[in-house]
Amino acid sequence: MSEYNPAEIAAKFINYTSRHIFLTGKAGTGKTTFLRNLIELTHKKAVIAAPTGIAAINAAGVTIHSLFQLPFGTYLPKQPTAEHPNQQYNTPRSIVRHLQMTSTKRRIFQDLELLIIDEVSMLRADLLDAIDMVLRYIRKNNASFGGVQVLFIGDLHQLPPVVKSNEWQLLGEFYNSVYFFDAHALQQSPPVYIELEKIYRQADGVFINLLNNLRNNEITPGDVALLEQYYKAGFVPAKEDKYITLTTHNQRADALNKKSLDDLEGVSYLFQAIIEDEFSESSYPAERILELKLGAQIMFIKNDQSGDRRFFNGKIATVISLRTDQIEVETEGERERIILEKYTWKNIKYTNHKVTNEIEEEVIGKFIQYPIKLAWAITVHKSQGLTFDKAIIDIGNAFAPGQIYVALSRLRSLDGLVLTSQISKTGIRQDQNVSHFSKNKQQEEELKIQIKQESEAFLRSYLLQCFDLTPLDNYVYEHVHSYSKDINKSAKQKHVKWAQALLKELSEIKTNANKFLAQIQRLSHDQTPEGLSAMLLRTTAAENYFNPLLLELSKRIFERMELVKQDKQVTAFLTELLEMESLFYEQFKKIRKATALLQSTINGTEFTKSDVGLLLNQSEREAQMKKVFAMPNKLDFTAKKEKPKKANAAKTPKPPKEDTKEVSLELFRKGRSIAEIAEQRNMVVGTIETHLAHYVARQELDAKDILGRKKLDKILEAINELKTVNLNPLRAQLGTSVTFGEIKIGIAAHLAGDS
Repeated sequence: MSEYNPAEIAAKFINYTSRHIFLTGKAGTGKTTFLRNLIELTHKKAVIAAPTGIAAINAAGVTIHSLFQLPFGTYLPKQPTAEHPNQQYNTPRSIVRHLQMTSTKRRIFQDLELLIIDEVSMLRADLLDAIDMVLRYIRKNNASFGGVQVLFIGDLHQLPPVVKSNEWQLLGEFYNSVYFFDAHALQQSPPVYIELEKIYRQADGVFINLLNNLRNNEITPGDVALLEQYYKAGFVPAKEDKYITLTTHNQRADALNKKSLDDLEGVSYLFQAIIEDEFSESSYPAERILELKLGAQIMFIKNDQSGDRRFFNGKIATVISLRTDQIEVETEGERERIILEKYTWKNIKYTNHKVTNEIEEEVIGKFIQYPIKLAWAITVHKSQGLTFDKAIIDIGNAFAPGQIYVALSRLRSLDGLVLTSQISKTGIRQDQNVSHFSKNKQQEEELKIQIKQESEAFLRSYLLQCFDLTPLDNYVYEHVHSYSKDINKSAKQKHVKWAQALLKELSEIKTNANKFLAQIQRLSHDQTPEGLSAMLLRTTAAENYFNPLLLELSKRIFERMELVKQDKQVTAFLTELLEMESLFYEQFKKIRKATALLQSTINGTEFTKSDVGLLLNQSEREAQMKKVFAMPNKLDFTAKKEKPKKANAAKTPKPPKEDTKEVSLELFRKGRSIAEIAEQRNMVVGTIETHLAHYVARQELDAKDILGRKKLDKILEAINELKTVNLNPLRAQLGTSVTFGEIKIGIAAHLAGDS
């Protein structure tokens, strides 16, 4: 019987169902690692958001308020019954009234399939309902979150949401608690509750048991007695012992660090961060001006990026050498000497790739600084995600419920614990709302039954959505009726017959698509292997029929742009045509992806982001798009305000970004190995192998130059022997000495005729 793997179950819920998911886990169970892997692999169009600026930077996402253009303050789902004359609040009407989204932002929300919210313990219920309202409004879809799947990641036993007493006077009329799970948006669509359980930080069974009891409100007299053993009033550590003090307030931590630094002899060295473009001061992930002296106790605030694992987030070290341009430290324990390198934190925003229409990150600012901070003291708030070997916990009686757990869970073991104040019952007790919600955690068998039912429903729904041309037809209908004989739109008006003909052809295609939707409804009731195979045959036939027609209409729009650009003052019209063409192309992609997803389901293989890229040949479209961008009329594609430019600067629009596969191809042709390309591009080896497989299939690369003749022959022999190009049976035949990516290269060679 295979071992239960919650992370694997969570990934299946995300990739193959539309259910919302709450992914939680004790400190140190790998939530951050799961998020990184998910973004690398998921086939869904996803964005990451977080409640605060620092949380967003650390999660490589954006803040909730900036993404959804939400004002700060209280949100109420409707007007309160009582008068609150001196209190400010927002309602759906007031938010919609001030919602001024660019066409790019609207397009992102319309295409969005997965919203990931990190550090969800800090997310308030009213803010989540505001997100739900905006998504429903923009997407014109009244399903939960406008039909977008939401993944909530966080530990509710850590930092709670912040709500002032006067805010709760307003919110209390609508909400049972301030926690995200009491949002109205989740009452009819509750998330699947999955907990990561393997603890990577602690290995001490007694300590793990204590932390579990604290989380579950099951603290025993024995646990209290155990903690009292570590109480040492007025404890002052020796400098060489490398303790860090966890305290409740910033002022206390800052004062301890300043005093300890001042007590050191010698001169101070100042290291100023480099801040490029847009980077809010409230989101600075490190000190803007870092002050150090020889002997200063510091800690790392990032993991080692070199792959050598010399340090990790929270590792303590001592400064042993300083120059104006160099910092050398010696780590605690191993006493390894490290010359530090600066780290670049990126501030991103989401945009649409001009060629692929995929949601992508655009770096809009950078913060470059040494990834360390003074570490004689730190607040419990800022210690989240860190790991310490030794800590003095100075929390007094000022702690909110459950915060003793946050502080204790930073430690690897009880051996490094010192308590300088007595632990009050308030600090130990957990919030009852959280304890009640945690009872929703599903067991393994229940999750497996749910995943089967939900994935069948998701596949049916996805196929219906991909072949439903109604939204596209409605858009073109509205476009046709936007033509006017108004003198200001005369340049556009002369193309009205062309637009009417386009709508007529699309409507005829839609009539046939509706007939196919009825077939999907009928065939989808049979989920047996035979039933799915029958569905695949019909879906493949439908793709072969509909997609050439959609591409033909897309081509006509590009041709029309070539005619339109000959006129003057048609920028707005050209932008409309470009937007319409992108919708045709998106429909084509959906149909292509639907067939591939069904094929993957039948084969029992994973369907990933790189597989989506392999479905599409972008070269022809890229040439068409470059032609559009080369038009003499300057198109405002994004309807956003550009940064001020110098008066004599050229106003040529940016060309589309380079295809990511082409970057890998170029590096390989320069003699780099796959491992070197993966390291340079910060990608996994499998992704690079998939990129190269694309060019093998197009006969632009020779597979034996990648794999070597011997390994290639071995893969081709297995393909011919098994008479299949499905990954799983080939991997079973070839064994683990051959990776899935290498098999993809072999399959590409086979399909290209190299066998």
